[in-house]
Amino acid sequence: MHATTQDIADAAGINRASIHYYYRSRKILFDKVFEEAMAEFHAKLTVVVSQENLTFRKLVESVIDFLLKKSLEHPFLELFLVAELNQDPHLKHARLPEEARARRMMLKEYIAEEVAAGTMKPIEAEHFIVNLISLCSFPFLAKPIVKNAIELSEEGYVKFISERKAVIMKLIFLDL
Repeated sequence: MHATTQDIADAAGINRASIHYYYRSRKILFDKVFEEAMAEFHAKLTVVVSQENLTFRKLVESVIDFLLKKSLEHPFLELFLVAELNQDPHLKHARLPEEARARRMMLKEYIAEEVAAGTMKPIEAEHFIVNLISLCSFPFLAKPIVKNAIELSEEGYVKFISERKAVIMKLIFLDL
């Protein structure tokens, strides 16, 4: 985002000319990083949601675990992705894979079953997806604000994040 080509070269342990040779511009390099980050995200998420014989509740827990773990491992990745999408909202690599549309249809069925069973309030699948992503991502995207607003040390913040899954699950499911 704000890194110079020299910063990137230094971090990679190569000279700046090598970056220019392979990528020709900072924008091309960032596009490649964005493309690989999105591909990796979708591939790993596909593995998580494609597990066999999971109840909807276990599926949601797995997705929450995945999102929180990813953000802990790569705390600035989401900021990078959001910044790149804000720069170019039509990035071809940001499009959803075809299987994601099928998963959304399955999600609608799962939600309908949970609502019928009385374990969830009615919600459209699209809102459910945005809510789940928001509940997992916001504490990372706004870490300095979160830490300041509730007066958390770094250790307190890590503990706070470790409590997120249980809090999110209680927000989603009425019987917890």
